[in-house]
Amino acid sequence: MTDPRSPSLARLLLHDHGSAPLTAVELSSVRVPNGTLAYLSACETATSDERLADEAIHIATAFQLAGYRHVIGTLWPVADSAAGRITDDFYTGLAASLDTSDVARTLHRAVQDLREDDPARPSRWAAHVHFGG
Repeated sequence: MTDPRSPSLARLLLHDHGSAPLTAVELSSVRVPNGTLAYLSACETATSDERLADEAIHIATAFQLAGYRHVIGTLWPVADSAAGRITDDFYTGLAASLDTSDVARTLHRAVQDLREDDPARPSRWAAHVHFGG
C-alpha cells in the first residue's frame, strides 16, 4: 500500500500491518548481503502514489536497497490468473536455466508468452517489472 504523504511510508499489508507496519523505510534498512531475488507478487509493489509519480521509493526499491540483486514487482493490480501464469512461467524458466543473472530475460519471456496469447489487454501482462542487474 502506498502512502500519499510519503513514499517511504509505503508498506506491505501483512497480518499485523495495523499495529506493526513493514514500511519501505524499514525494509531499506535491513541488510541482506547475499539476497539474490525478491519476487513481489502483491499488487502495486513497484509504484508510489500518483501524486508522487516522480518518486523512486516504493516497496520494490526498498528490497533492492536492502540488498536483493533482483527484484520483481508490479505497477498495478493484476488478475490472479495472469499473475499466476507469469509467476509459474518465470520460475519454470529460471529453474531450467539455473542462472540468476538471467532473471530479467526470464521475466521478459514469461510476460511475452502471456502477451502473445492476449495482445489486446496489456493490463494483464504489462504490470510486471524487474529492478536490478
